[in-house]
Amino acid sequence: MKPVATLVAITLLTLAGLFGPGPVPGAAAAPAQGDVADGPLRLELAEMSPRVVTAGGPRDLVVAGTLTNTGDVPVRDLGIRVQRGNPVTTEGALRDALDGTARTDAVTPQFMPLPELAPGAQLPVRLTLPLRGVPETSLALNATGVHELLVNVNGSPGDGARARLAAVRMLLPVLSLPPDPAAPDQVPEATTGGAIPFSLLVPITDVPRRLATVPGEPTLLTDDDLAASLSPDGRLGGLVATLARNAPADSRVREATCLAINPELVETAAQMRSADGYQVVGPDGNPVPGTGGAAAGQWLDQLAAVARGGCVIALPYADADLVALTRAGMADLASRAVTDGRSVLQGVLQTPVVPDVTWPVEGAVDDATLAMAAKAGGRSLLLSADALEQGRTTYDSGVLPIAGGQRAQFTVLTDPLLTRAAAGVPDVPGGDLGAVRSGSAPSLSPAGTASALSTQDLIGALTFRTQEPANGATRTPGPLVLAPPHQWTADGAATGALLGAVDQLLDVGRIVPRGLDDVLSIGPSTGAAALPITYPLHVGGREVTGPALDTIRSTTGDIEDLASAAVPNSGVGVSPDDALTPLRRGLLRPASSAWRTRPDAAEGAATALADRVAGLRGSIRVLEPPGPYSLGTSDAPILITVANGLPVTVRVDVEILPSSGLRVAPIEPQEVPPLGRRQVRVSAEVTRSGQFSVQAAVRSPDGELLGQPSRLRVRSTAYGTITVWLTASAGILLVVLAGRRVVRRIRGEPKTPRPGSGPPPPLPEGQAGPRSPHTGDPFPDPYATTDRLPAVPPHGGRPPPGPPRVPSP
Repeated sequence: MKPVATLVAITLLTLAGLFGPGPVPGAAAAPAQGDVADGPLRLELAEMSPRVVTAGGPRDLVVAGTLTNTGDVPVRDLGIRVQRGNPVTTEGALRDALDGTARTDAVTPQFMPLPELAPGAQLPVRLTLPLRGVPETSLALNATGVHELLVNVNGSPGDGARARLAAVRMLLPVLSLPPDPAAPDQVPEATTGGAIPFSLLVPITDVPRRLATVPGEPTLLTDDDLAASLSPDGRLGGLVATLARNAPADSRVREATCLAINPELVETAAQMRSADGYQVVGPDGNPVPGTGGAAAGQWLDQLAAVARGGCVIALPYADADLVALTRAGMADLASRAVTDGRSVLQGVLQTPVVPDVTWPVEGAVDDATLAMAAKAGGRSLLLSADALEQGRTTYDSGVLPIAGGQRAQFTVLTDPLLTRAAAGVPDVPGGDLGAVRSGSAPSLSPAGTASALSTQDLIGALTFRTQEPANGATRTPGPLVLAPPHQWTADGAATGALLGAVDQLLDVGRIVPRGLDDVLSIGPSTGAAALPITYPLHVGGREVTGPALDTIRSTTGDIEDLASAAVPNSGVGVSPDDALTPLRRGLLRPASSAWRTRPDAAEGAATALADRVAGLRGSIRVLEPPGPYSLGTSDAPILITVANGLPVTVRVDVEILPSSGLRVAPIEPQEVPPLGRRQVRVSAEVTRSGQFSVQAAVRSPDGELLGQPSRLRVRSTAYGTITVWLTASAGILLVVLAGRRVVRRIRGEPKTPRPGSGPPPPLPEGQAGPRSPHTGDPFPDPYATTDRLPAVPPHGGRPPPGPPRVPSP
């Protein structure tokens, strides 16, 4: 949209809020049956004032936000208004309002016109509406209580019919009415309620982002989003800053507030601000330096100051899903999550934490997890009231013994209605049934989102709980405990609005602060009825999934197998506990409640941890030499090198797998120094000559393979067994034959003629044989003939020379 058009729209909206909106030509109060929104809009509200209506507060309701056309056609005939329903009087009516199924047409002011919105365009909106007055131009509040508001946007997408295209619903609590413009002297009465002991739990958690490392390696995070969250303008930074500002030490709000902190989060922040810094996985998969060290240090110091002197509860380490771990047969790991969580949080913040208390995710446990909590020092538990089997008396608060619990376990009940209002998750599917029937856009609530208005429904539900019960009903014993979900997404602005509403309820005497640490230290009253626990089906359906738990179980076995190889008190490197504790705690991150209803994320985190442990196990292996071993004798020794990539000394078994060319003597267990190597002399016997390969491996004391087997090449020039056998056989045969010949000569036995030797056979009668030129030759030449060349006389026929003549002087 052009700047001029935007300025005109804002001016029109402001003037309409000051002087009252005029009717929109052709505007319908409600969409007709069957109208469907072809061009959807998205309305995001960022501001509403007041959050709680009082006689001394503002007299106008101000709502501001952004309207976006997410469709592919322009939207014409746009109009917006704020309408409301009647005050809710029962818990069922309040649940309907939270689900979006309650009626909000008790007062429907006229629509305020908006300019046409093109596809993809955004329009800032700001409505100012009097709280009291005539229904056509105001909310016309005439009674205290809790009302549901609906910010309704109508329009015509393209050439379609007019319909509701976007809507946002919220609860508006009214403690007392502002003066009526028609009767300014009339003072309305405020609703009253008995002072209820009240406790507020504030979860401080985040999605686990740290990858498992061992001492000596830099801290590694999956991304650097935590740095942005810990900054002063981030979610966690704003949350802690709001607590420091709105719930200072020794204030009534701080007395009623108890911090529930994820120990893994503060441990990660402490490692981020260390002198060595931290790294994050970059876009290409390689580690790059992180940028949030300073922000993490500032946030951690502020959190420690806020926690000091007040109530602090440790969540399980990494906010692990205790029931899922226990049901998967990993009760020891679940117990470690509880005990390690307390020690880590107390060590990092240097402040005491409430002992012997466990707050499981969604406030529900089964019998096996209850027994596990007792062994882990969990005498008390914070459980949702709907996680206990209730009889004729329905409880939404109280301190009660647990039937069948060990060590006299008891529970402090949290109000499930308040948790529901904070979560923003409907109890049953269906949503805005009226919108579905009419074919218009459903109304959405900011509850459970990162919006500044995410706590508005919670403020309304808390106000409803603190007013007098209707129809003379009795209130269950306190304290009233407000427990948002563990993975609460409220930022500083949303938390500030909630703390401000708590302060207002304290001012009017609706509630009184009650420290949760005091409640837990006192326990249940004498004679309180014990109730058995129950594990709701819808809670079990959101557990961490089986494939992720299977991977965690197998990785646990790999880590404990490494522990069997670690040598304690070796004098070098770190201790086995220091080396393996980060890996054991890393097992809890894939089981975090942050991954409930997110099976892919849980399985991905479990697989990443399994790969990391496999890499550490693979660092203990036999190094493959660059060339072959040359052996000149059959019993030459072999020197092999064993490497250890862990920062702890390990004792391992080295073996050379059976081969057809080499036999080795048993090898004694070897101790390899941390991050070092050890040469091992192996007595070997060559069984054949030539070049061949053998496999060398390293195993833990429990017999499990550590690194992958390495290939060793051997070149042998010594006689092998077969060669020696053949040579010996030939020698023996030679001796036998020679001896036989000697014996025959001694006995005088004639030689056995060879084939073809001896005199020729006689000729047939009448045939003459060849004549020998030498008649006296005893060995005539059988191939001689009578045809011979003539004999040449000596000296060519000349007479022989006489003696040499002597020359005369």
